[in-house]
Amino acid sequence: MTSLEDDDLRQRVHGLLEVVAPPVAPVDAIIRRGRGIRMRRAGVAVGGLGLAAIIAALVLTPPAAPRPPAPPAPLPATETAGPGGVFARGVADGHAWRLAVQNIADPGYRCIPAITVNGTDADPVVPSTGHYADMALGPAAPGIGFAFLQLPADVRQVVLDGQESLPATTAAVCGLRYRVVGFAFRLAHPPQITVVARPGWPKLRATAGGAPPDGPPVYQLPPVSSEPPVPDTSSQTDGIWTNVGPPGAETAQGVIASGPTWSITLLFDAGGDCYNFGAPLSPGNPEVGTCGPISTPDGPETIVALPLSYPPGLHNAATGYAVQVSPATAHLRATASDGSTQLVTPRVVDGRRYTAFVIGKSLRLTRLTWLNAAGREIASTTALPQYGYTQFQP
Repeated sequence: MTSLEDDDLRQRVHGLLEVVAPPVAPVDAIIRRGRGIRMRRAGVAVGGLGLAAIIAALVLTPPAAPRPPAPPAPLPATETAGPGGVFARGVADGHAWRLAVQNIADPGYRCIPAITVNGTDADPVVPSTGHYADMALGPAAPGIGFAFLQLPADVRQVVLDGQESLPATTAAVCGLRYRVVGFAFRLAHPPQITVVARPGWPKLRATAGGAPPDGPPVYQLPPVSSEPPVPDTSSQTDGIWTNVGPPGAETAQGVIASGPTWSITLLFDAGGDCYNFGAPLSPGNPEVGTCGPISTPDGPETIVALPLSYPPGLHNAATGYAVQVSPATAHLRATASDGSTQLVTPRVVDGRRYTAFVIGKSLRLTRLTWLNAAGREIASTTALPQYGYTQFQP
C-alpha cells in the first residue's frame, strides 16, 4: 500500500458517536443523560475503514499469561441463521445461551431489528460493517460475556483466540439481511479476533505493534470494556450492550407520563431504554435519569426506579417508575405503602409499550400488578427496586 493510500485511509477514520439533536424540554434532559452513558460506555464510533482493518482493530493486546480456552460457541451447520434468527448458540459454564437477530417491536407495529441474547437484552442495529458489541448478563451467566460482529461480504470467518474458527452467518429480519458472527468469552480474558478475508488476503491479527507487514494498515480502537462492572449503587450495566463502530440504530423518544409539575421521558436507542424523571416546576428543578436493558415483547420486563432523592431516603422526595410492558398488558396497577393504588395505561413509543408513574414523597412502592384487557390479573410482584432496575417475567 502506498503512503498516499495509507494517508487516505487514515483520513477516513472519525471518532465521535452520532449525536442526537435535543428537542424541546423536558426531553433534553434524558438525551443529555443517554448521551453521557453512551459516550462513557460505547467508545469511539468509526466510519469507512478498509475491508478488514476495522474488524482487526477490535483485537485487544494479548496478555502475557496463558489464556484459558473460551467457552464453546458452536454455530449452525450452514452459513444461514436458524429458526428465530439464531446465529450462534452454546453452553458456557453450564449456562445455555443463544444470539439471534429478531424483531423487538410489539405485534402490529413497524419492525424494529435487534440482536438479542436468550430472546431478550436487545441491541437495536441495522445492517452495517465493522460494528462490534459486547455485554454481560451478570448473575444470569457470571463471568461470561457475549459479543457479535457485523461483517462485510468478503470476510468469510473469524478465528477466536487462535483456536476456534467461526464462519460468518447470514440472518434476515424486517426485510434486511445481516452478516454476523457471535460468540461467548470469559470476562477476565477479552477476546482476540483474527479476520479471514477474501481469497488471496492474509489472515489479519491486530497486536500492540500493528498489522503484519504484508497486510493492510490496522488502526487500534479504544479497548472494548470486557471487565466485570465495578459495584456501583448508582448505575447498572448487566444486559446493556457496549457498542463500538457505527451500529446505525434508530433513536426514538417521547413523554410516557406527566403531571402538573413533572414528567417521565424515554430515549430508546442502542444505549438502552433510558429514562429521565424531572420536576422542573419544583424548587431546585430536581431530575434523575438512568438506563436499563432493552427487552423484547415476550422477554422479562425491566422495572426502573428514578428517585429524586439520592441516596434514597436522604430527602423527602418522590420516586418515578418506568416499565416497558408486554403487548398483553392493558393496565399496570401500582400499590403504595399507604394502600393507595394507581391504574396506569401504557403509551406506545416507536412500536413499543411503556408505562410510568410517580410514588409520592414519604411513600414507597409495595406491589406492581399486571392486568389484561379483561381486567384479569396476569402477574404481580413485590420485588421492586428503590433505585436502578430489576427485571421481572410476568
